[in-house]
Amino acid sequence: MGKLRTVVYTLDDGTKITARELAKILGVSESASRNRLNRSSDPKNVLKPYNPKNGGKARGSQKKQEQDAKEKEAEMMKFALKHIWL
Repeated sequence: MGKLRTVVYTLDDGTKITARELAKILGVSESASRNRLNRSSDPKNVLKPYNPKNGGKARGSQKKQEQDAKEKEAEMMKFALKHIWL
């Protein structure tokens, strides 16, 4: 089996870091840290603390919103039909 290669990224200030090291520092997944390193080499952006408000939403959150909207719409329709006077 082949040897695993570890990509070492060089930041603008000359710091060398791997995705695994960055993930450990920030407390995010290696995939997220690799994405940061591929997008930017600016240490300010790469080392910015993880903020869940800026992203990282769990998958399926859109599905839940759509389901809630359908339930609310059904509830409102039921309410409207109850209060119609003929």
